[in-house]
Amino acid sequence: MKRLFVLLAFLVFSAPCVFASIDTIAVDVGISVFKTTPIGIVPFEEKPGIEWIEERPHQILTRDANLSGRFDVVASEKFNLALFSRSHADYYMTGKVSPLADGLLKVECFLYVSKSKTLRLGESYTVKQKNLRRAVHDFFDKATLCITGERGVATTRLAFVSKIDGVKQVVISDYDGFHRSQVTRDSTISMMPVWMRGNAGLVYVNFKTRRPRLYAKKFGGAEYPLFAQFDQTYSPAVNPRTGELLFSSTVDGKTDLYLGNMETGKARKFAYLKSNQTSPAWSPTASEVLFTSDRGGSPQIFVMEKDGSDLRRVTFMGRYNERASWSPNGDRIVYTSMDNGKMNIYTCALDGSDVTQLTNNAGNNEHPTWSPDGKLIAFSSNRSGSYQIYIMRSDGANVTRITQGGENTAPTWSWFNEDIKQQKKEGNQ
Repeated sequence: MKRLFVLLAFLVFSAPCVFASIDTIAVDVGISVFKTTPIGIVPFEEKPGIEWIEERPHQILTRDANLSGRFDVVASEKFNLALFSRSHADYYMTGKVSPLADGLLKVECFLYVSKSKTLRLGESYTVKQKNLRRAVHDFFDKATLCITGERGVATTRLAFVSKIDGVKQVVISDYDGFHRSQVTRDSTISMMPVWMRGNAGLVYVNFKTRRPRLYAKKFGGAEYPLFAQFDQTYSPAVNPRTGELLFSSTVDGKTDLYLGNMETGKARKFAYLKSNQTSPAWSPTASEVLFTSDRGGSPQIFVMEKDGSDLRRVTFMGRYNERASWSPNGDRIVYTSMDNGKMNIYTCALDGSDVTQLTNNAGNNEHPTWSPDGKLIAFSSNRSGSYQIYIMRSDGANVTRITQGGENTAPTWSWFNEDIKQQKKEGNQ
């Protein structure tokens, strides 16, 4: 096999100790080429009797705004029209929080026009303090839609791989790394998680049979194997329209892409190519597929139509390019490229032009995944010594670490909730 698939075989069949090298918040402020909107944030009015176990609401809003790729925070201890006007903050967010019986909180969140103090948006939540963060995320996304006309991603989630008690496990968290929850609890490695259509659960790879094989687990349900007719299955990619699964399988020493139905278990070869293919990714409209192939002698990224026709090469710069992810609007890809022995993250147009390097001289940077609004990219990096999950703007600015401790890698972003509703509607038609 050629270099790409020699590396894949090494990762798949080597001992668990090999994986140990791959697997609150630090910020690396870069220069962004995208225009951001100043937004004022004022601490909430707090009634007596609250013992805080996490961040206060205005601190959560501040984190959401800083991570969003859309806003620059103008912080003020109280409403300050002069400050907001001088900073061009046309809007500001604040609210009230009051303790209720049984450990509940009443949280009122407000978005005001700065100059007139006119209320643009008001939301009220009654939650336990452990659910405060998600309530504030919900308000922030609604405020983002109100201000920009576009959806925010504060209510989305990430799935990734975390080393727990010496074993790689699949976990999920809020998009900012908080509220982590363990999905797999095996004594063998789990890896390569992707979200099912509708965020109903996850598909991932596990080695419990001493071979990489795909498994699925719906949230609240039991794990079940997929496509047991294959000896090895990995690199899953869920079709955003149909829920079908595109994946890689190695048969008689050759790696090909297969398309399977997770409900029936039936699968067929996706494309009949002489080269090896892996790491597929569907376009947002499910009309095309990106994948990595060694057909040119080294791993490069290619694209073809959903019927396997019209094969084109996408990456031309560099001798090692892999793991592409499609931007939500379909005009760019993000991928990993090897530079002088180090892995870095790049974006480019679908014809291979406009190549832009996003990371440089900061350890190995891998597994990039777009946020569903296209403003952010999550990835894993060992720049701090161990592999952790980071988020950056789509131009590489404002790099922010969202995990602490252990080793964490291979993030993948969930769908928009509105997309879930549309998927259900399409499924009923």
